[in-house]
Amino acid sequence: MPVDEIHPGMEGVGRTVFEGDTIEEFRVEILGILKNAIGPQEDMILARLHGDRIEYTGVVAGMSGSPVYIDGRLVGAVAYRIGSFAKEPIAGITPIASMLRLADAPARGVSEQPRPPDLLGRFLGTANGGVLIPTAGESPTPLPALQSTASAGGQMEPIGTPLICTGCDAGVLRYYAPIFEAHGLQPMTGGGVSEEASLLPLEPGSPIAAALALGDLAMTGVGTLTAMDEDRILAFGHPVLGTGPIEVPMTQAEVLLTFASEAGSFKVANATRPIGSFVRDGLTGVVGRIGRSAPTIPVDVHVSSPAGERSFHYRVLDNRSWSPVLIAVTTANSLVRTTEYDAGAALGLKYRISLEGYPDVLVEEIFSGTSPTQPVHLALANAAGGLFGVLHNNRFETPRMLGARVDVEVLPENRVAVIKSLSVSRTRVRPGQTIRVMAVLKPYRGESRTVVWDVKIPEDMPRGDARIVVGSGPAINSLERQVLQRRISQAGSLTDLIALLESRRRNSALYLSLSRRSPSAVVRTDVLSDLPLSIFSVFNSPRLSSDATLMFRAPVLELERDLDLVVVGGRRISVKVQ
Repeated sequence: MPVDEIHPGMEGVGRTVFEGDTIEEFRVEILGILKNAIGPQEDMILARLHGDRIEYTGVVAGMSGSPVYIDGRLVGAVAYRIGSFAKEPIAGITPIASMLRLADAPARGVSEQPRPPDLLGRFLGTANGGVLIPTAGESPTPLPALQSTASAGGQMEPIGTPLICTGCDAGVLRYYAPIFEAHGLQPMTGGGVSEEASLLPLEPGSPIAAALALGDLAMTGVGTLTAMDEDRILAFGHPVLGTGPIEVPMTQAEVLLTFASEAGSFKVANATRPIGSFVRDGLTGVVGRIGRSAPTIPVDVHVSSPAGERSFHYRVLDNRSWSPVLIAVTTANSLVRTTEYDAGAALGLKYRISLEGYPDVLVEEIFSGTSPTQPVHLALANAAGGLFGVLHNNRFETPRMLGARVDVEVLPENRVAVIKSLSVSRTRVRPGQTIRVMAVLKPYRGESRTVVWDVKIPEDMPRGDARIVVGSGPAINSLERQVLQRRISQAGSLTDLIALLESRRRNSALYLSLSRRSPSAVVRTDVLSDLPLSIFSVFNSPRLSSDATLMFRAPVLELERDLDLVVVGGRRISVKVQ
C-alpha cells in the first residue's frame, strides 16, 4: 500500500514474536504521516499500537521490521519509537515502498568506506603498545550513527537492536558498549547460538538476526522479518550497522522472552546456525539473501599460563569497519574468561595476521598494566584489533583477510618499569669519540637495574648540540608522532605498510635515539637526513609537497635493547659536539 493511500484513522494489524515460535498479531491505529522524517523524501507513518502484550511492554527492542498490514496489504515495518520511558506504544513505520527501493538498488559490492568513526579512536586509534594507526592526511568519514539509545526526549528514533552476547564478560561488554550503542545496538548478555536448533519456516513476523561474531563468543543483533520474495528478504526497517553493501551472516532467532522495562523493553533470544547473508544495510532497512554464504574471518586465541592452556575459536564479520573491533572484543574476552586470569600479570603477545598473496604479518610484544583506565587485557586486545585494522583499512587494495592467530602467555608478575635516571660519561664530545650512556630502570616492586650503551659519535657529525633520548617504543613514537604518521600516510603500497608495521618500535624494548638540528625530510616511507639546503628547497616545492614532509631535526642513530619489561615514558639529555 503506497503512502498516499494511508490516512489518519485507518486500522491494521502487525505481526511479531514475543515468546517462543508463535507469531502474534497486535492492532495498529494510523495517526498520520510525518513528512521527510526518515530522510529527504522519505516519509514515516506514525501509529499507535494496541493489544494486551504491546500495551504492557511498549515498543520492544527486537520488533524492528515487524510487518504492518491494512486490509491485507503490506504498509511497512515498525522501526521507530519515541525515546525511552514512553507512556504509550507510539511507533514509526518505515513504508514498504522505501524498503523496496533499497532492495532494488543496483549492487555495487561491499562498502569501501573509510574506517569507523572517531568513537572507535577512543579504543583503537591511539598508540597502544606502539601500534601506529594511520590518521594523518585523512579525515575518515564516520559511519552513519542514525540510532541512539541515550535519548529520552520526544524525537522519533530507530528502535534499538538487541545485540545478544553469549560467552562475553560483562566488564568487556561495558568497555566496548559505546561503539555498538552509537549505532543503535544494545549489547546485553544472554542467549547464544544453537547449532542444533531446528529451523522454522520463514514468514513475515518471524525473528531474524545478524551475526557479527560466532563461535566461543557470539554476538547477534535480533530483529524481525518484514517481507520475503523467493530467496530475498527485507527486515528491520532501519539500519543495523549503516554500512551500505555488506556481507553479514544471517540467522533465525528463537525468542525466549520479552522483558518489559519502562526504560525500554527488549527481546532475549537464541540464534540458529546461518541460513544466508545480509547483503545491504541502508537507511530504510536491510536486505538479505537466503542460502547465500557470508565470508567470515577465523580468529583463534590461545592462552597459556602456569595453570594450563586454553584455546578459543571465533568467526567474525569480514568488514573493514567492524572486524578490528570484533577482534579486540574476542581477544579481551578470551583473556578474562579463563580461571587463571590475573589483572596484575604481564602478558606476552605473539600475533599472526594472514593475508592472501602476502607473507604472514608477525608481531611479538609484552604488555603490563600501566593505567587503571585500561587494564592489561584491554591494552593487548586493542593492539591486536588496531594492527588488524591498519591492514584491513589500507588505501591501496582490498585485502583478503585469511585469519588471525593470537597467542598470549600469562607471565607470573607485573613487568612495568620507569627510567629513574639518565646520564652520560661526558657532555662535550668530538666526532669519532665514544661516550657511555647509562639508564637506571626501577621495576615495579623490584631492584633497580642499569642499561648501558657505548655510543660512538659519527665521524662526520658536525659541531653543535645533539639530543639523546632514552625511552620505550611508545615514548619515542610520541616524540616523532608527526613523522610516523607521515611515513604511514606516504606509503606507496600495502607492502610498504606491512614493512612499517613489522619494523615498529615495541614497548618491550628500550631505545636510545641520537638526533640533532638539521634540514631533513620524510620522502614516502624513508627519512632523509642532513639535506643540503638546495635539496631541502626542492622538497618544499608544491609539486613534491604531497610526497615529502620537511623536518628540522635529523635522526643520527638509534639503538635498541630487548627487555623483559614494559618501560613507561623516557628521559632526555643534551651533549655538545665540538
